[in-house]
Amino acid sequence: MTNIPSEVVVFCPLPPKPNGIADYFVEQIPYFCRTTKVTVVIENMHPEPEGIAPNVNILRLEEYLWQQAELASVPHIYHVGNNPDTQYMLPVLLSKPGLVVVHDLNLHYLIDLTNLSQGDKLGYQHALTNNYGSAGTTLGKQLDTLGWKGRFMPHELMMNASIITAAERILVHSQYSAEKILALGHKNVCVVPHHFSPASRKYQPKLKMQYRGEFGLPGNKPVITSMGFIAKAKQIKSVLSALAAIKRSGVDFTYVLAGQCKPHEYDVYQDIADSGLQDNVIVTGFLDEDAFFKYMLSSDFIVNLRYPTGGESSGTLTRAMGMGLCCVVVNIGPFGELPDDCAVKLDWGEEFDDNLYTALDKLIRDKVYRVSLGKNAQKWIERTHNIATTTTAYLEEANKLSHSQQLEKRSFKYRQYRFLPEYDVRKWRQTHSIDTEKNNLWWEANLLPIGESKVLSISDENEYNAEIITSLFGYETPQVDSLATSLLRGYNAKAKYPLILVDVLLSDISAEPVLWLSKLNEVAELGAKLVISFRVQADIYSDYSIDRSSLSEMIEAAGFSVEKAIAGPLDIDMNNNERTNNEYWVYSAKKRSSMVNLNPPIYKNGMSELKWMYDSQRDSGGENVA
Repeated sequence: MTNIPSEVVVFCPLPPKPNGIADYFVEQIPYFCRTTKVTVVIENMHPEPEGIAPNVNILRLEEYLWQQAELASVPHIYHVGNNPDTQYMLPVLLSKPGLVVVHDLNLHYLIDLTNLSQGDKLGYQHALTNNYGSAGTTLGKQLDTLGWKGRFMPHELMMNASIITAAERILVHSQYSAEKILALGHKNVCVVPHHFSPASRKYQPKLKMQYRGEFGLPGNKPVITSMGFIAKAKQIKSVLSALAAIKRSGVDFTYVLAGQCKPHEYDVYQDIADSGLQDNVIVTGFLDEDAFFKYMLSSDFIVNLRYPTGGESSGTLTRAMGMGLCCVVVNIGPFGELPDDCAVKLDWGEEFDDNLYTALDKLIRDKVYRVSLGKNAQKWIERTHNIATTTTAYLEEANKLSHSQQLEKRSFKYRQYRFLPEYDVRKWRQTHSIDTEKNNLWWEANLLPIGESKVLSISDENEYNAEIITSLFGYETPQVDSLATSLLRGYNAKAKYPLILVDVLLSDISAEPVLWLSKLNEVAELGAKLVISFRVQADIYSDYSIDRSSLSEMIEAAGFSVEKAIAGPLDIDMNNNERTNNEYWVYSAKKRSSMVNLNPPIYKNGMSELKWMYDSQRDSGGENVA
């Protein structure tokens, strides 16, 4: 098969790690091995892997690093989830782009582990800035100076920019996640459904009462189950409240929490006691695979609620639906993509608790209804979640990688720019005729990087600037796109630019500075370099303060970080806001985020107005496979 690679390197935890991603990948390995040599890289302190075929090459991270150069041309696949078991792979992922499987769209906790949890508050601030621009910087500074961190920040502030930016290709399990990543400007996104576990086929629904007997579950009343880690986001408290009301109506049942507690995050036992359901609830703790499937098939239906969602797909949900069980979900994110006749989907809102009570009460009382939904779900999973098809899709995506033997520097952390030696700039000046009436400060200060793939020049002096870009900085004419200043507002770029040079009058932006600057954000790729020059006229009217320091704040409000600022003549002090005649202000900045603040604090105009600057010409969705 020409579209399948002969070899892959996969970074992923393996059993016996109690990790859903490990369980997921170990089921894929036999299908990978049918066509492809597989090397799996695990963390150094990983327990000895279990149940892995001898033809799979397993390397600990330190062993991989010794062989990294030899493996550089082999397609790399990274399974990333919002948990500490995938932290070890991040340094490699950031330096060796590959196919990143994003199991959890919100990676806030994972990123926290790399900085804040290690006492690196500045690193955490930078991560917030990468995702939320100047608003993220403010949150980071609040944490640093006041020790303040919102209780729900890890759930409500999605973080993934550094990992998304570093990936060459991305694979997700839902259209919801694909849309979110496409909106960030990443074009190579593929949707592959979460496969149905082949291990489940050895467990039979007809043995339901036998399985109940093994665990001491009652055979004469409904058994309701929630599976997986017992976390607050799974809305267990709401389920307990609804079941308590159902019990008061005279209906008896058993509610099984089939998974491991996280007592440092959520005290489920307190909620069980408060609901008065101590005699009705069983908490199993961590389950091995055999017990997991048997508990699942012991159930009459599954409650799989998640709010807020981190964009994750649920392997438990796929298994339950594939085994013919009716499931209750929150109609949000990936769960909202389930067919309406395959699950009970509850909208999140003020009436959620009432609707949850109604749904659970009906499912307990109406066996025909829940069995009908379960059968629909089973047929849908069989049609769309076949593991042979999904693993082939993985390998086909991996085969589309560039197979570069060089370790690239795509991420914020590793991206470096190259500049001309100062001697070359001085020599060029001596051998070329310079128009002193034009803006020469940006190139005299040697702020424009060399070796980028494309340059967008925005100016009413584009002919003069293009000559310098090509003659001095070595760019070919086809690499330089030129745009008149007046055309920026309506410009729809076919692709985002890694380098933008702007040379305008300060009056061009004075009416709405951040709104004007935000258009630059829209046409710049994440991590892009912006070199922006302003010619300062004597009399400029604006509703806003547009001195040099204020402009720095406005550029940052537009999603950039200012790395250098100079004024010309070159002896002007940037901390002195008094203007001189024929003065230029030049800023060198980097795009850190697609979020802008259209009403920043420098405007002194009330509440911030945050907006995502997405590419208006982007595709409507990712490529669907399987």
